[in-house]
Amino acid sequence: MGYVKKAYRKIFNELDYNYCLPDGWDDFVDKQTISHNLIIKSSKNKCHCTNCNYTFTSTKKVNEETKCPYCHNKYLIKRSNLRYYDFKDYLSILNIVNDTFVIRYFELKTIIDSTHEPHSTVVEFAREIPTNNYYRDVYVNDRVSKCQCHIYIHHSNSWYFDETKWREYTRNYSLIDYSIVFPNNLKRLLKNTEYKYSCIWELAKHSTYIDLLKLLKNTTSLAKVESLTKMKLYNLALRTGELCGEGSFQKIFGVSKDYYPFMKRNNITYKQLKLLRLLQEKNIDKIKYLEKFVGYGENTDNLEEIAKYIPLNRFIQYAKLHRGKVDIYMYKDYLRLASLLGYDLKDKKTIFPIDLKQKHDEYAKQYKIQSEKIINKAIVKRGEVLSINAYKTKKYIITPAPTLKSLINESKQQKNCVRTYAERYAQGKCDIYFMRDIKNPKKSLVTVEVKNNKVVQSRIKNNRSTTEEQDKVLDKWEQEVLKGAA
Repeated sequence: MGYVKKAYRKIFNELDYNYCLPDGWDDFVDKQTISHNLIIKSSKNKCHCTNCNYTFTSTKKVNEETKCPYCHNKYLIKRSNLRYYDFKDYLSILNIVNDTFVIRYFELKTIIDSTHEPHSTVVEFAREIPTNNYYRDVYVNDRVSKCQCHIYIHHSNSWYFDETKWREYTRNYSLIDYSIVFPNNLKRLLKNTEYKYSCIWELAKHSTYIDLLKLLKNTTSLAKVESLTKMKLYNLALRTGELCGEGSFQKIFGVSKDYYPFMKRNNITYKQLKLLRLLQEKNIDKIKYLEKFVGYGENTDNLEEIAKYIPLNRFIQYAKLHRGKVDIYMYKDYLRLASLLGYDLKDKKTIFPIDLKQKHDEYAKQYKIQSEKIINKAIVKRGEVLSINAYKTKKYIITPAPTLKSLINESKQQKNCVRTYAERYAQGKCDIYFMRDIKNPKKSLVTVEVKNNKVVQSRIKNNRSTTEEQDKVLDKWEQEVLKGAA
């Protein structure tokens, strides 16, 4: 059982005995329970909404969603023989006790049993003190199971659950990250604090789930939170860390200002903004369709690579032809191979393969046979493009790698692995330059890797670090030539 600091025990006692739930809390809870409902489907397409008890017919299948024509809410469809289904949401309230912020967490649980009547209960189970510590100061009461395997919150009204008996939460995984924040008291509580202009209360009204702790701790971003909230870009206001640019609308969001009404109207998320940058089209349906193909952690790398070869509208067409069942990793690699082999990526037959796996494997075999020839051709072309970045001083000369053979030779002389960068260099994923002594230009001296017009790696023989003199030359080249080419 974790220890509760004396100062925190005093705050918790004050909350338990002198603080009531704020006005409007019951209405707030009732509003959240509206989403905790189902459509119960019986024979002959007869459907019953557990929210409004309206009965209607629908041809939608079980486990699909449909809108109730009476209350206009969209719910999941379940069979009439359903015996048990539950919903859970985390709610939170901000309080200030003895000049200290306290976030109170509640679990809202709704059970739909065999009678198909929803029964909702809400219980407080945790409290948190926002601090600047790396570890979170979270405390739980008796309603939280002490089992180490999983978290279970008891909703029973049995006498043995002491809701005022608090203990530190000591497990090594997070108890809660996001919650639906009660907005009614936020503006009043934050009025005389550093958050008085933050508009966090508006965020709470217009966003479903919020990491309230993160908002309170990240004081350096309060101006951005305020600005984005006032722009009614509520979902983006929760992701200020990713919007690190400053200046024009284009620099901050990566799209031109004429996209703003569209972004505001759809309250787009950061994931959707990334897709908007790629699609460059004001079409929320297409963006939502592309979201299906976004990887873990909002990773849009696969779609970004596909967009290098074909417009994303073409990918959407192809995916819909196959009812969304497209192996995006294979398709991305297929386009890469088709491009390297010189196939026309404007031709429908090329970009819309009927059997993706068969075509991918066929191109992979072709590429294996022709790879050296194809890579060398691409490197020669890349070297010609980068030749404008050639640089010369009284002592050194810097030039792009001109051929595959030159990369292999550089590897042998330097005893490094630069030859393995050949395909990436050919595809423009990185740039390789050779820095040589102007008196002996055929002898390898420094191998340089560049990405986004910035030197990311420079090595002399046996992967040793460059000299201070060489670093100064490379830095001057980067500032005067590479940055100028950006």
